[in-house]
Amino acid sequence: MGQVLENSVAVGLCLLLAFGPLAFGAVQAWAIFILEAGSVLLFITWAAGAIALPRVEIASSPLFPPMVLFAGLVAAQLLLNRSAYWYATWQKALLWAAYGILFFLSIQCFGRRAWLRRFGIACSGFGFLVAMFAIAQQFAGNGKYYWVVPNQAARPFFGPYANHSHYAGLMEMLVPFPLVLAMADFSPVPLRVLYSFVAVIMSSTIFLSQSRGGIIALAIEVGVLAILSARGLRTRGQVASVGLFCLLVVFCLVLVRPNGLGERFMQLGKHPDQAHDPSRVTMAKDSLKMVRRRPLLGWGFGTFPVVYPAFRSFYTDFTVNAAHDDFVELAVETGLLGFALMVAFLYLLYRTGLRRIKHWRHEPRDSTALAALVGCTGLLVHSFSDFNLQVPANAALFFVLVAIATGASPKGAAPRQ
Repeated sequence: MGQVLENSVAVGLCLLLAFGPLAFGAVQAWAIFILEAGSVLLFITWAAGAIALPRVEIASSPLFPPMVLFAGLVAAQLLLNRSAYWYATWQKALLWAAYGILFFLSIQCFGRRAWLRRFGIACSGFGFLVAMFAIAQQFAGNGKYYWVVPNQAARPFFGPYANHSHYAGLMEMLVPFPLVLAMADFSPVPLRVLYSFVAVIMSSTIFLSQSRGGIIALAIEVGVLAILSARGLRTRGQVASVGLFCLLVVFCLVLVRPNGLGERFMQLGKHPDQAHDPSRVTMAKDSLKMVRRRPLLGWGFGTFPVVYPAFRSFYTDFTVNAAHDDFVELAVETGLLGFALMVAFLYLLYRTGLRRIKHWRHEPRDSTALAALVGCTGLLVHSFSDFNLQVPANAALFFVLVAIATGASPKGAAPRQ
């Protein structure tokens, strides 16, 4: 009975992660509620399964301490009334508590080798389906989401996301799975060809979305994967696979010829009109003023949109709902203490993750961990110029990937020599 419930939780995790992107990134109130309620329901199911077992075993993670300390910091903001807007902090705390639950459940459920491999295949299949939908909607769309839901925003959308950069953020986390599976030695040749095709299609949609941050993040992901592939013996084939993947993506783009992509990158060299079109650097400078005003605990988790207008150095009719830099926004909202915990979190992520990928060419468990680590890297790079971690669907997937990259060893597995 306990094993059945644990498998149900693993399936539920995959379905909940798939729900977020399909629900426009889970940015609307109803989708956030489903994400939070779903995570709680999955936790209750896991707890029931754990109680049904003869002995309760809870897998640990080196990332538990910084996450618990961060939760304590947010609790201090609420209990000590140190938030500029208590309700906003409370709402964001509930959402991030759901991310914490998903992280915890991923550590418990995805420790088994079979489930890790299934998760990698599921990410590849889901990413391919979303990419094909995005292509179809791009070239045969009618200006509505799913050809049915009207677009209320003035800007164009891409795929199921209102923001093209957030779609790119999703693909950055999913592309490494088919790419790593295509390079792994344990995959049969026909499957490796299929995974390569899936990775090329998914990557091409990042270019079609015209997200500059997403394209740069994808390039860094490929570079990181090439560097990690060059470690150890018999690396020539894997490095050649990375090079062939890049050539196929370029060939695909030559065939499609996305309009406006060159112009998007040409805008990088133009100096914006700071009075009406401020750059992310200007917003970062304004944010640093906020950090200096409240350096220790910050202004309160989730309060950036409320506090920022008082420090804004430019005029705009639009609401600035994010700093367009997740690291800066975290420093504003949680102070230097929160920023230090984030640094510790990332240090433990890469220290632990790099130790788990030594045998990725032959071991499905390690290959899935490698894909998850590369996916996390892409989103973190993109976070320097956007706010993907403020999008619930992307943030939930990010924390699950962190759990897979750093999770406990599979239950019942013999220790490696």
